[in-house]
Amino acid sequence: MEPEVDETPVEAIKRESAQLRGTLAEELSSSTANVSHDAEQLLKFHGVYSQDDRDVRRERSLAKEALEFIFMLRVAIPGGRLTAAQWLALDTIADEVADGSIRLTTRQAVQFHGIGKRGLRPLVQALDRNLMTSFAACGDVVRNVVACPDLTLHDPEGRLARMVDHLAVAFRPKTQAYWELFVNGEPAVAAPVVEEQPYFGDNYLPRKFKIAIAHPNDNCVDVFAQDLGLIPAVHPELGEGFSVVVGGGLGRNYANEDTFARLADPLTFATDDEVDGVIAAVLSTYHDLGLRNDRRRARLKYLVADSGYDAFRVEVETRYGSPLRPPLTGWVPTAAADHLGWSTLGDGTLQLGVRIGAGRIRDFDGGPQLRTAFRRLAQELKVHFAITAQQDLVVAGVPVDQRHFVDSLLLELGITAVDQLGPVERQALACVALPTCGQALAEAERRLPETVDLLEKTLQTSGVSGRSLQLRMTGCPNGCARPAVAEVGLVGRTKTGYDLFLGGGPRGDRLATLFKEKVKIDDVPELLQPLLEKWTSEGEAGEAFGDYLHRAGLL
Repeated sequence: MEPEVDETPVEAIKRESAQLRGTLAEELSSSTANVSHDAEQLLKFHGVYSQDDRDVRRERSLAKEALEFIFMLRVAIPGGRLTAAQWLALDTIADEVADGSIRLTTRQAVQFHGIGKRGLRPLVQALDRNLMTSFAACGDVVRNVVACPDLTLHDPEGRLARMVDHLAVAFRPKTQAYWELFVNGEPAVAAPVVEEQPYFGDNYLPRKFKIAIAHPNDNCVDVFAQDLGLIPAVHPELGEGFSVVVGGGLGRNYANEDTFARLADPLTFATDDEVDGVIAAVLSTYHDLGLRNDRRRARLKYLVADSGYDAFRVEVETRYGSPLRPPLTGWVPTAAADHLGWSTLGDGTLQLGVRIGAGRIRDFDGGPQLRTAFRRLAQELKVHFAITAQQDLVVAGVPVDQRHFVDSLLLELGITAVDQLGPVERQALACVALPTCGQALAEAERRLPETVDLLEKTLQTSGVSGRSLQLRMTGCPNGCARPAVAEVGLVGRTKTGYDLFLGGGPRGDRLATLFKEKVKIDDVPELLQPLLEKWTSEGEAGEAFGDYLHRAGLL
């Protein structure tokens, strides 16, 4: 396996940036509303995307006015866990420098939208004071480590919770640029100045790298869609450890037909003490051999696919320095829990999973007062929180005698109880898309409610009752809401047209199949109804829609 010699312009920007500094210090302090192209590339490593309001782009262009430049900042939250104090800090930031909302992502992070350039440093400093960071939430690095909430909430000091926190720190870049640029060199937790990680070097990774830790019985994090996944397992001779899977990823690109979604392959079994070494060997292989001349095909999944799994495994094994154990027998998840509703934690307190439509937490005019609800719970009950990979929020540590208070508060503030959610609404995901995401070709978050309503009405007219249907919707093929493994996936292709994918595994273990291209949302019910009617009449008891489509050979 030989590395590529050519490179994209982004590679030169990274390599010549003095470890992600570039001209950011000067540009962040200038009076202009935006930053240069090179600075935009480096800002991503610090958790910041440069954007503009695309709703007014044409209007401002016709008026010969500059674009309305804004920024999005993503907060990396390992395993999605937040204290009451951290939640309150995020709530304050939403008003002080952002657009009044807190957005939860499918990778258990938080995003703030509509930020002016002058608000970036105060925002980061507020995060730092509360032991949070946006560093490495984006960029060509190891991004936020996601994990099933049950692994961390039920045993906050246990080995799996500790592993989440450990990985988040161990595989974060070592450069001090973030602190110098945004926190004036005074981080809340002192960090020694050290050389960069060898698997990052001076040019970092070819593209982003995602890690997830699944529950042994629950694939809520879509572990097979990750660059590297860890599944807790017990080896018959070595005891506790992890099954390691590699090479997953769901994004595609319409401009390159040789891009595709791919599920991860089993790599090895590793004990807790061996996990770091295995991950480092995978990262070293990816750093040195991943494509750097085409960012559309630079993800790890293409290196695994192009070189072949066997050759890739040999390369990782060589860099690891000793033979990799054979992977354990293939893991088949039994569920993908949404973590909604009430349940009891290990310490006897309660947790409540609350549905958050498209992950957007705000006080909606004439609708649910979500920010108010969670602010009051943090202030009055000192609860803690966990963001789920389904864009929902778990409120944890609720005293048993306060359950009625919580239910009454949420009802008072217009928040739908879990048992009142519709069969599509309960699981539906959407990315941000328009008007802020520069990659979006179509709407997603803003059209999710009407799409949910259309599908729920179609379920009714098809005679389907008491069954859920998994819908995921994105404004482009990058796949942030994971439509490539959904039972029904809508992927934006034109301003009003979507590619319709069907038949993904409801447990995240099967890719969806392209059913029809460039479909209008209003036409989706007509396409689905015959299949739903067959599911109703021919489906087995408890059989999910995606499973039925494959068993019946309809895809």
